[in-house]
Amino acid sequence: MKSRFVFDTGPIFLYFAGDKHVKEMFDEVAAGRAEGYTCETNIAELYYKTCEKLGREVAEVRCASIRHSKTSILVVDERLTRIAGGFKCIHRGKISLVDAYILAATKVLDGILITTDPQLEELNLVQTKLLPIP
Repeated sequence: MKSRFVFDTGPIFLYFAGDKHVKEMFDEVAAGRAEGYTCETNIAELYYKTCEKLGREVAEVRCASIRHSKTSILVVDERLTRIAGGFKCIHRGKISLVDAYILAATKVLDGILITTDPQLEELNLVQTKLLPIP
């Protein structure tokens, strides 16, 4: 069975910064040796944070790049919302709503959460690979 990588926003930023570890995972997805996922909520986070720091044009290009890659973007639906809402209710103050959705997606997909956020790993809700921020 192929690995299912579920990308939080931090690793997507690292990918665009040229991080070799994240690039290897995205290359695995592009080659079809692994499956890659993120949530629409993470794309919104990628957009606004990129827009704030690098401008709207860069945000548009980066989001389009992810959308046209082999990484699947999960839409918000009733199932994800119910699970994410439950995570947010239990762990309020510890996670954002975007984090709750990526955790829910990882749980539904039985995947590996790829994140730079140590708090998400510490929750121990899903299998997690924590990446260092260089």
